[in-house]
Amino acid sequence: MNVLVVKTCRFLNEQLVAKQRSDASRGVYVFSDMNPYVGHQNPLKEGQELFRKGLLSEAVLALEAEVMKNPENAEGWRLLGITHAENDDDQQAIAAMMRAQEADPTNLEVLLALG
Repeated sequence: MNVLVVKTCRFLNEQLVAKQRSDASRGVYVFSDMNPYVGHQNPLKEGQELFRKGLLSEAVLALEAEVMKNPENAEGWRLLGITHAENDDDQQAIAAMMRAQEADPTNLEVLLALG
């Protein structure tokens, strides 16, 4: 491969990563790439089960698939936020909780988590 092409690819990848970090720091949820749970029959239930088993990274993917499928599902967003918080990803946790709050402004569990 041409050196210029390799350097260009690295630069574009670095720019993408920087944009995703910037989006996350502003409360914009950044979805994972290549999610195997997209199209799953019941990704919410799968995410809950994976969370119970302690498979947090897999649970995040399943819950992301749920909120992609049902963007107004406040419970899906809330569980996604909790899962990110348990996985020490505070920016994504806050972004998910903010989306849960948008979907259901009266959800006390979400309001307490954001407080």
